[in-house]
Amino acid sequence: MKRPFAPLLVALLCGWLCAATPFARAQLVASAAQIPAAAERAPVDERAMKAAYLYNFAVFTQWPKLSSTAFQFCVLGVSAVDEELRRLQGRPVQNGLPLVVRNVVPGDDLEPCQLLYVDESQRRQFAATLGRLNGYPVLTVTDAEGLAEQGAMIEVRRQGSRLAFDVNLPAARRVKLDFSARLLKLASYVATKP
Repeated sequence: MKRPFAPLLVALLCGWLCAATPFARAQLVASAAQIPAAAERAPVDERAMKAAYLYNFAVFTQWPKLSSTAFQFCVLGVSAVDEELRRLQGRPVQNGLPLVVRNVVPGDDLEPCQLLYVDESQRRQFAATLGRLNGYPVLTVTDAEGLAEQGAMIEVRRQGSRLAFDVNLPAARRVKLDFSARLLKLASYVATKP
């Protein structure tokens, strides 16, 4: 978010500081330091952050083979991040392929998906959906606690006031997906054994 009054404040402070006595300058600087920077920043919406994480997971993952027309983000059911993901639609992901967001339901063909997002509300559908992937190279991402232990490749979670994520490397390697070293360094935890 832009801080419209920040440049004006800086200009005013510079003018006052130049004309003020040393004591007045010290008081002005001390009082300005008490203005919290956070007051000028709006809190970032968690849904937007999750959508950004999903996008970056796709950017920093290597697939053995990609479609030649679009990069499909599939979302199981209806998710709280649907609207935010749709805002990313059309952006290039891998090899310049545009992002296409599609909601899927149990029973849909998942082969065209490169990424499948399963949120907490679809937890019960996860095991059956995972079984239907049939070894396709589909990056499975969830925010449902414990699903990385059940086969999801990336689990996003709250850690204090921020989002963090864990990586299930064996699950990804089984379907020949590779994560960049950069992505693995950012993970809070990387499981290396099944």
